[in-house]
Amino acid sequence: MQVIRNKILQSLYDYSNNDEKLITVLDEVAVEFGPQAFPVIFHVLTHLDLSQPEAQEFWQEICLHRLDMSNQLGHNVNLRTAICDYFCSIHKSLQNPKVVEIHVFENTINTAKYDRLTGLYNRAYFDESLIREVARAKRYNTELSVLFLDIDNFKAVNDNHGHLAGDSVLKDMSQAILGEIRAEDIASRYGGEEIVIILPETRKATGLILAERIRELIANLNLQYEGKTIPLTISGGLASFPIDSCDAMELVRFADMALLKAKALGKNNIQSYSPNKRRYVRIDFSPEILVKKISIDEPAESFAAQAKNLSLTGILFRSTSPCFAVGNKIQLQIPFEDCNVSVLLLGTVVRIELTNPGQYEIGVSFLEMDHTCQNEVSQYLLKKLGQKIT
Repeated sequence: MQVIRNKILQSLYDYSNNDEKLITVLDEVAVEFGPQAFPVIFHVLTHLDLSQPEAQEFWQEICLHRLDMSNQLGHNVNLRTAICDYFCSIHKSLQNPKVVEIHVFENTINTAKYDRLTGLYNRAYFDESLIREVARAKRYNTELSVLFLDIDNFKAVNDNHGHLAGDSVLKDMSQAILGEIRAEDIASRYGGEEIVIILPETRKATGLILAERIRELIANLNLQYEGKTIPLTISGGLASFPIDSCDAMELVRFADMALLKAKALGKNNIQSYSPNKRRYVRIDFSPEILVKKISIDEPAESFAAQAKNLSLTGILFRSTSPCFAVGNKIQLQIPFEDCNVSVLLLGTVVRIELTNPGQYEIGVSFLEMDHTCQNEVSQYLLKKLGQKIT
């Protein structure tokens, strides 16, 4: 949303004395970003929180209202005047509006909402936004993910290069992240070198792909301070609504727990939250499976590997390819020959072991499954075990 807001503010500054051009440019912003731009337009101009359909309808009505006022008064009426008259006299959403220069108001808002160093939202705005976004996800039956990021070994940056250098690279990294996420995503400085991102309408698998893209972006940044290159990496944890929790603050806690797991696994990786509260029976399972690394660059080629065992939560397979690393996200096509079906699953590499020269055993934890895939795996395991899985 911040990208849309910045474009609207720039338009207001650029065309403060040319309402015809201003309205044209605001319409262009709506075309570029879609209907989600209309609530932002009104929030900038009036600080009213309107739904997308309301805002889109009001915008059309206000543009017509301005033309009508101009015709009746015999001179061009300012857009802000038309908005004020509309919401005070017709829609009556405003009772006692106060006139203030927008840059004065924005400076006040920025102080209350944004972290001064990084340009990200601050902790208070994050807490407020997460409660609102979870409530919206519940209301519209959509998904949502929370991504918790932390700079690896940031203390060493401050110790070796000074706190001003630490501030500089933290600011540059934050701006790089803002350039990578969507307009509707909400990135906040949670504390110190921690950044938390709310990803509305984002399921866990999609969130992990975005997180991996951000991780790789930061690892490849050429951050400079006073002529010195300062390399950075980040670790991250992801938790999703509703699969992990339906409580806003619990989502943050679970994402933080996943982050701690990423740190424990060697840093510079992303992990998703998994409760690991239940034990699942694992069976011998040895068909040939197809494996493909999920890549953010060029599509990876699938290759065959030999499965070793299977449970409802993961699979172990053998491979002669050492191209994986712990934390990699992979796609697996798993055939159940006895049932004449094949399922396509996403997973995270959680263990790699060299068992013989040129032979690796790779353990994968499945990510979320849809009901169809879960049923297929469950039924196969039940058939092989001849009993319930607990």
